[in-house]
Amino acid sequence: MITLVSERLRHEAERLALRFCCEDCAHYAEDRGACGNGYPVEPHRGIVLSEVEQVTFCKEFELA
Repeated sequence: MITLVSERLRHEAERLALRFCCEDCAHYAEDRGACGNGYPVEPHRGIVLSEVEQVTFCKEFELA
């Protein structure tokens, strides 16, 4: 799901410690740098909300 990054999202993400990147996902295989479910990781890795205008949330994300 592609979402526009607003100041409100940035503020709430920081306040609530939002985790949404592959590096925080239970399905992410760090040793391979890949998703265990086979999804592409490029849209979800290393995202810094203060540096982007939109973010793509993965529907398979599960907090590790």
